[in-house]
Amino acid sequence: MHWFFIALGAPFLWALVNISDQYLVAKYSTGRRGSGGLVLFSSLIGVFVAVAIGIFTSGLFDIPLQDKVLLIATGGIMIAWIIFYLLALQIEDVSSVVPWFLTIPIFGYVLGYIFLGETLSVEQLLGSLVILLGVFLISIDFSREKKKLKWRLALYMLSSCLLIAVAAIIFKYVTVSENFWISSFWEYVGLGGFGIIIFLFVPKYRREFIFMNKQGGEKIFTLNALSEILNIVGNLLASYALLIAPVALVFMAGSLQPAIVLFLTLFATKFFPNIAKENLSRRVLLPKIAAIFIIIIGSVILFT
Repeated sequence: MHWFFIALGAPFLWALVNISDQYLVAKYSTGRRGSGGLVLFSSLIGVFVAVAIGIFTSGLFDIPLQDKVLLIATGGIMIAWIIFYLLALQIEDVSSVVPWFLTIPIFGYVLGYIFLGETLSVEQLLGSLVILLGVFLISIDFSREKKKLKWRLALYMLSSCLLIAVAAIIFKYVTVSENFWISSFWEYVGLGGFGIIIFLFVPKYRREFIFMNKQGGEKIFTLNALSEILNIVGNLLASYALLIAPVALVFMAGSLQPAIVLFLTLFATKFFPNIAKENLSRRVLLPKIAAIFIIIIGSVILFT
């Protein structure tokens, strides 16, 4: 069973990254500061990650030009999904945002069906429908007497998850025949490169980045760097777990990320409210727990 703890380590680390993102958005992306500064911080960190990978990886320029272009484009797609993700965090709790990431496999199946001629099994269709039921439930505002759909949250996160699925398919297509670290290098080159382009040609984001840098640049950079390290370690743990355990079981362990995020936000609300806060009213918390449970059940069906 040691594989389970390795597989569970990945969503736990990713959950910590989500909590860090929520903290940064709440502290540095309100009012005049906006989310543009965090978008640039998140993208420009790609330059440093690419340099770090480049130092320890050989054969970086041995892959075809077409693969380099695709991977660099993937870096640009990463910025796009980060923008939608941060916009969602500006208007909603992280525990309501993260469950949406479990719709990524659905987009992956749909894209595979359209572009790769793949077929969908009954389990995949049923699991997808259950997940969609869960995210629909979590998109309802239960804090008011008159229930209301959080349509902006749905729009932002559906866009974000679609872009993640597209980026993942491109990355997998190229990395099938190439080294993982070489592919990651060019992806981060794209992330950092597009970040530089945005800094130079999007005045609003540049102003927000400069203002944010004056307010807490070193702290933001450190948290972003730490988050990227945790994200990479999480990816490595997930990849290693896939080598020693059935794929379906590893994916099911990963589907626990929303539950882990909710647990961490509840823990932080009790002991570290300056980091994260969760609405503890029964009319909000109970439907959220039910929605996350439904989404996890859908993921179990999807991956079995």
